[in-house]
Amino acid sequence: MSSRGCFGNLLFALLVLVVFGASSYFWFNFFVKGKSVSTPNLIGRTVAQARAICSDLGVNLQIDPKNTRNSDKVPAGAIVWQNRTPGTTNFIKRNTTIRVELSAGPLILRVPEMAGQSPRTALLRLGQVNLKLGNTAYFESPGPQGIQAEDPPQGTVVAAQTPVSLLVAASPAPRAFVMPDLIDRPLDQVRLALESRGLGVSTVKYEAYPGIADGIIIRQFPLRGAPVSSHDSITVVVSKQEDTSIIEGPPATATQ
Repeated sequence: MSSRGCFGNLLFALLVLVVFGASSYFWFNFFVKGKSVSTPNLIGRTVAQARAICSDLGVNLQIDPKNTRNSDKVPAGAIVWQNRTPGTTNFIKRNTTIRVELSAGPLILRVPEMAGQSPRTALLRLGQVNLKLGNTAYFESPGPQGIQAEDPPQGTVVAAQTPVSLLVAASPAPRAFVMPDLIDRPLDQVRLALESRGLGVSTVKYEAYPGIADGIIIRQFPLRGAPVSSHDSITVVVSKQEDTSIIEGPPATATQ
């Protein structure tokens, strides 16, 4: 085959390819794209504007009546979300429904009421409303305990993650003592002496100890010299003589 014949065949093949591509593009636009439209961008539009746009394109607009979304950029009542991605490359067929949600405007945060609550509870509540705990100051008070004041005050409108400082009333610290030596002292006398200072024996254990009378303390905890207060538990071990008497039972019956 001559070079002219090969060139002619190649040219014919290229011509067929161009004609096929042009035909495919034409029929795609006629049957598919001709019945489709680009997905409109409705974000930020009012409901009236969105309805007009959808009407011109031949698509349906559906507004979610139950769900709204807070937004710092989209004013309240305008469209803030749509279920189809907008763009000239995103085609939808006519009569397609676009579902949208409306903006509820910026999220308004207020400092919650926390009077009388513990700082731990306040930390949880602040986290639930997208705020955070600031400085916490304590003062001793024999009266009501818990949070007494907040800064910013309760009900103040604040931005997200605003720190809230607390003033907390706490019970006065218990008076501290140095643990005395209780060994070899009668339990009854020790109880009276400790109770007169706001202390008390919480646990008493008994143990046999030969040569020591009943009711004498033989061990103690905390040990002598340790710091102790009314919040601490005091445990003592007290001597108690074993009962060594012989219990007489009924006479044994002789067996045959």
